[in-house]
Amino acid sequence: IGDGAAISAETGLLVVNDLRAMDVAYGGQGAPIVPIGEKYLFDNYRLLLNIGGIANITDQKHQIAFDICPANRILNKLVQQYLNKEYDENGEYSSQGKINENLLNKLNELDYYKKFYPKSLSNSFGLDIIYPLLESNQSNVHDVLRTYVEHIIQQICNSIQMIIDKEKQYNSSYVNCKMLITGGGAHNKYLFQGLRTKLQEKFHIDVIDSMSDVIDFKEALIMAFIGLLRIQKKTNVLASVTGAKCDTIGGAVWSN
Repeated sequence: IGDGAAISAETGLLVVNDLRAMDVAYGGQGAPIVPIGEKYLFDNYRLLLNIGGIANITDQKHQIAFDICPANRILNKLVQQYLNKEYDENGEYSSQGKINENLLNKLNELDYYKKFYPKSLSNSFGLDIIYPLLESNQSNVHDVLRTYVEHIIQQICNSIQMIIDKEKQYNSSYVNCKMLITGGGAHNKYLFQGLRTKLQEKFHIDVIDSMSDVIDFKEALIMAFIGLLRIQKKTNVLASVTGAKCDTIGGAVWSN
């Protein structure tokens, strides 16, 4: 898995992999890399929010993108461990809980959230730092789920406020701008509706309902597009979002 040469040899197909290495070599974090695809394929949206294992956001006007916080990875792990379910369908379990303000404050005070972009998260932040914090809490699992949903919503709003503050914008700069929300979290009706309400109240952002295919496959579609850009020898990783010294053409190409 992930061995481009082996996959190419086995399938007889041209394969592109290792898309991040060149960006890292130029001092970047190697993430996020999807903004180049969003620029070309989803240019009718000002804001793009993906709520996957980790939530991340892109502001296309300023060419800014960064990871916000662990999302589905934490919610799913809680449900799997304590409720023997794969995931919290439509937020059924989190909607039954109450917010634990003490736990919420501890989550929001973590150092990562105070850092300015460009920035990115590894899975270890969620599994080694956040999850033990949730496990050590004495609340029932429904309250922990509800609290973590609120944490996700607040951190998404805080991230937009960070962009406004750092780019010296006004809250009104987002009035009626379109936001596309994708990833598994977009299927969580409780999370989605709570987030949509908060974004409308605070920033007057217009959250667009999207087709299921776009919600589920946007990231995969963009990764394929990034591979195509590599084959065409065109820029496929943007320095403005990774912190690298320059834009790069990333990826190893394998063919016989």
